[in-house]
Amino acid sequence: MKAVHQIVSIIMAIMLLSCNNSNSKKMEGKENFSWAVTVTAPFNYPIEIHRGYLGNDKKMMAAFISTGLTEDGWVYDGDALSGGNEIPTLLSLTWISYAEKKFWKIETSIDKTTQDKIRQLFEEGYMRKAKNGKLSHITYKKITVGLAPGGTVVLWLSGLNKKVEIAHYQAVETDVSANEFYRNPRELTQQEFYDYYYDASISKETQAYIKRNGVPVKLWKEFRTRYNYRFNIHFYKADKESSDRETEYVNGEKEIMSVEDLNAYQTKPLPSYCRFWFSQYNAEAEFDGEEVLKAFKKLAAAHPGKKIEIEAKVAFMYKTTTFAVRCEGDEIPLEKTVVRMWKN
Repeated sequence: MKAVHQIVSIIMAIMLLSCNNSNSKKMEGKENFSWAVTVTAPFNYPIEIHRGYLGNDKKMMAAFISTGLTEDGWVYDGDALSGGNEIPTLLSLTWISYAEKKFWKIETSIDKTTQDKIRQLFEEGYMRKAKNGKLSHITYKKITVGLAPGGTVVLWLSGLNKKVEIAHYQAVETDVSANEFYRNPRELTQQEFYDYYYDASISKETQAYIKRNGVPVKLWKEFRTRYNYRFNIHFYKADKESSDRETEYVNGEKEIMSVEDLNAYQTKPLPSYCRFWFSQYNAEAEFDGEEVLKAFKKLAAAHPGKKIEIEAKVAFMYKTTTFAVRCEGDEIPLEKTVVRMWKN
């Protein structure tokens, strides 16, 4: 009988240990979901938050607080506002787009498919290579909300050297009076308010662009299109990329591509920035998003279903690098690309 009791005690201890481990894992999983919320907007097209939150049907998890103008650029996260440790199911946000002289509002549920995607990405995380070459496993730390002209709203998960799109939405125009938005010390009318802050917050160069072309309200939707392409780098003498490539994309995503993947065709957003490491030199290229998009749209239409290359030619003695988009003999130079090179 004593032996039976001992066996039962052992079984109960094993079950209790298993339960504790399970609960521990659940708690660890919850802690891994700890995130801060940030807001960003395209460079030259500033926005300012009025009010909003991320939450669920029971509580508000993170409030959007106005911190002044936001226009850091689509690939940047913006300042951390607040955060939570659960997967949000509701997004509510109202903001002003100064270039458009209008307010936008988004009130939407975050569907289960998107929730599952967020959960999976948090759980999987990603590998990051340290300066010493060692790999470490980390996960995402921010839910970033992107707000662009035309009422485009994008959600990303952001982490160190990594950013991935998880959802996109369409906001609607809304009315918010100048007096409700701020103290209005000058007692401006609604139109005077729009005009004053348009002149104060939009650069003269961007104002001139808008006067010629209008606000490019469809641009950030088109930036979400993915193409099957690769970089093809030509050196003036034998060389190769000696390390991983840091890449940022026009849709706001970013990653570090491993050396093993550098020459492979992949279906991805178009690049906005690349950092290359060669055997003797480093190089970085800032692409003009509209120029790259126009080139890819033209070649994709002329050569449907065909793979496309961004050809990079490294000049003699690494003085510069020129870029062009190519497909089946057709070539479109990327003349607005800004290139910087320096010796290792």
